[in-house]
Amino acid sequence: MKLVAAGVAALALLAGCQTPYQEGAQMGVRVNDQMAPNARIQYDQVVILDKALQNSRAGKIAVEQQGARRTATGTLKVVAMLRNRTDFPQVLEVRSSFFDSGFAPTEKPSAWTRVHMEPNGVSSYEESSMGAQNVAHYLVEVRESH
Repeated sequence: MKLVAAGVAALALLAGCQTPYQEGAQMGVRVNDQMAPNARIQYDQVVILDKALQNSRAGKIAVEQQGARRTATGTLKVVAMLRNRTDFPQVLEVRSSFFDSGFAPTEKPSAWTRVHMEPNGVSSYEESSMGAQNVAHYLVEVRESH
């Protein structure tokens, strides 16, 4: 009985511990369980879709910076800086999706754009929404080129 009580107390203590928040760009996470709470779309983010790009501790690529701004015509322009963390060239495919303030899609996702990366280099990706009205959020997806 004492062993069970000690186990319950230990679990209660562990439940109170939280992982510290990490600032900056983070590695994308492939979620195979659609019931998982983080399986939702992460708006205003760059996500790495391929597990092969994340197979080592640091990953093959990193998202150095990301953001969006309005153009002179009112469209939303998304910019992402990607770093190749390997000693060999890589070719990625990147696309953007745009959403309104209620998180509904405002247009179809853009076509996949190839981004050529030099060994240990940094490359940028830019895409603008087609429309200007109601575009408030974005999602950028990155995968290995096929």
